Amino acid sequence: MWENFDELEVLEGSPIEKWKDVIFNASRNLASMELERLLELQAFYEVAFEDFELEGRLRELHMKLREDTAFQEKVAHQKNNIAIESMAKILSENE
Repeated sequence: MWENFDELEVLEGSPIEKWKDVIFNASRNLASMELERLLELQAFYEVAFEDFELEGRLRELHMKLREDTAFQEKVAHQKNNIAIESMAKILSENE
């Protein structure tokens, strides 16, 4: 998706690199709130995996999926989506 927008200066580079720029340059309070939101989301998923005894299965699956190019592309795409959503949240709060 991002390849189509390479000519727009504001969108140059990867969404993850742009996200890092936003995090590092946002007010400490906004960046802190967003990082805490992301930590809470990760903690939620980790506790859910532990409570439903999926952790061991997830490790096995992770080892298999490391080699799966299509899956890795989906993960990279989702990371970009999360970075874009996170940037939008910080920037909209900064107005």
